[in-house]
Amino acid sequence: MLSPRAGSSGERIYSFNLSEVFYFEAVDERVFAYTKNMTFELKSRLYEIENAYVDRHFIRCSKSFVINLMKLESISPALNGRFMANMKNSEKIIISRQYVPSLKRAVMGGN
Repeated sequence: MLSPRAGSSGERIYSFNLSEVFYFEAVDERVFAYTKNMTFELKSRLYEIENAYVDRHFIRCSKSFVINLMKLESISPALNGRFMANMKNSEKIIISRQYVPSLKRAVMGGN
């Protein structure tokens, strides 16, 4: 298994700094890390990444996404009790209702 800080792009394997990752996304049993300039496929599961990096400002915001709070620009309301995570790279990621309370606590502090 590749380290979550190493991923493949095409036939090559790269290492990357966790601080460069905007978010991790699970798509069809595959997990990808998105940086400013590259996308890497990882051999880890999303829950493994979530658990490994919870103390490094990464938080689950939906079934398919773990975002880097240090790359979060703002949060805005969306439909049906959900919110939108507006990332510093202009990506917009839906925050599922069940993850809104924990994300608010992480961003705003408190219980």
